[in-house]
Amino acid sequence: MRADAAVPVVRASCQIQGLEPVASIMMNQDSNDPDESEPDEADTEVATDRHIGITGFHLPPRFTRSVLPDIDTYIARTLEPWQKQMQAQLQSLIPDISSITKDLVEPLNRSILEQLQRNLPDTEALTRSITVPLNEQIQKQLASITVNLPTFSVPSISLPALKGLALSPVTESMIRRITDQQSTMLDGLRASLKPLLDPELLRGINRSFLPPNLKEYADDIRATEVHSFLEQEGIPLYLVPRGRTAVRLLQAKDRPTRRQILSNCYGSLIQDCADVLEDARESVIGSAVEFALDGLGAMRAGHTRSAQAMFTATLDTLIYEFYPDRRDRGLITNRKKGADVPNAIDEMGVSEALVWLPIWNAHEEFWKDKGDQVPHYYSRHASVHSVTPRQYSKRNCIQVLMLLTSLIGYAERMAR
Repeated sequence: MRADAAVPVVRASCQIQGLEPVASIMMNQDSNDPDESEPDEADTEVATDRHIGITGFHLPPRFTRSVLPDIDTYIARTLEPWQKQMQAQLQSLIPDISSITKDLVEPLNRSILEQLQRNLPDTEALTRSITVPLNEQIQKQLASITVNLPTFSVPSISLPALKGLALSPVTESMIRRITDQQSTMLDGLRASLKPLLDPELLRGINRSFLPPNLKEYADDIRATEVHSFLEQEGIPLYLVPRGRTAVRLLQAKDRPTRRQILSNCYGSLIQDCADVLEDARESVIGSAVEFALDGLGAMRAGHTRSAQAMFTATLDTLIYEFYPDRRDRGLITNRKKGADVPNAIDEMGVSEALVWLPIWNAHEEFWKDKGDQVPHYYSRHASVHSVTPRQYSKRNCIQVLMLLTSLIGYAERMAR
C-alpha cells in the first residue's frame, strides 16, 4: 500500500447530555513538518490493519439525544397538529351538556339552571380525564422512539445526516402505531358516549320541563317556548288547557290570535277546568274549590260577569294563602309595565314558576286615577277597580278561571 493513500481513522464516543466527545485521532502527520519523518509503507499497513473495524461502529444508547439536544422539541412539533386534532375529536364526541340544556330551558329560572349544573356531568373534567392519560401514554411511547433508534454504520460523523433520522421509516412506523391505537380508543369512546348523544335523552330532558298536560307533545314544543310564552302572557299553561289547545296557543303569532283561540275553544276550556277542580280536595284548598265551582256554575248558565268577579275574588284569597306577608305578596301582585321577571319567581322550581308567571302578568299595574285605559285582556286590577264591559267579557272570564284552576291544581299536587 502506498503511504500517500492512507485513510484517516477516527475513533469517537459521546457522553449523554453534556455532548462532550472523547476522541483519539490517529492520522498521518503533515508531510511538510520538518520534525517528523514520513512513515514507511510497512508502518502504514500495520496501522491500517489495526483500525480496520472502526469504520462501522454501533451508536451507544441515547446517542441521538446527546448529539441532537432538540429532538424532543422536534418530535413534539411534529406531533402537535395530531394532538390538536385528537383534542378536537374528543370535544366533538363529548356533548356540551350545559349548552344543550341551556338551549332547552333558557330562559328558565336560576334555580333550575343551578340544579342542572350540579347534576349533569362536567364535560371539561371528562375531557381532561381522557386526554391526560393519553398524553402520558404518548410521552412514554415517544421516549421509546428516541431511546430505541436502531444502530447503524456511517463513514464519518455527520450531524445533518443524524438529524434526518428523526423521521426515519422506523420512527414513522412507531408514530403510526400510536395514531392507530388512539383511533381505536376514540372508537371505544364514541361507543361509550353514544347514550349521551341519543335523541331520546334530549327529548326526555325537554319533556321533564314541560307541564303535565304538555308532556306528550314534547316532539312539537320546547320548554323554552312555554317559558317565553308565560313571561309575556296572563294565560296559564300548567294543567290547563288540554295539550292540543295549549299547542295552538303557543303557536299563535300574537295576542289577538291567542284571544281568538280562547273564544273558539270556550266550551272545551270550561270542561278542562272542571276536570281539575272536581278532582281537587277541599281539605287542601279550603273553600276556594267550592267558590270556584260556584263560579263555574254561573259561567255555564251564561252569567260570565258574575263568574269573572267570583273567580277574581277567589284568586285574591288563594294568593294571600300562599303569601300572607304583604311585601312578599307584592312581588307577585305588582307587575310594573316592562319589568323583568322578579327574583321571587326566578328562584322558583319548574312547576311553581309555570303557575306564578301568568298570575304575575295578570297583575300588571293599572291606575285609573292616572288615566290608564282599561285593557281588553284580563287584568286583575282593572277587574277590581274598573268594572266595565271592556274588561268583563267571556274571554276574560275563561282566562281568570284558567288562572284559578291552575293554582288550585298546583296546590293540590303539592299536598300529595
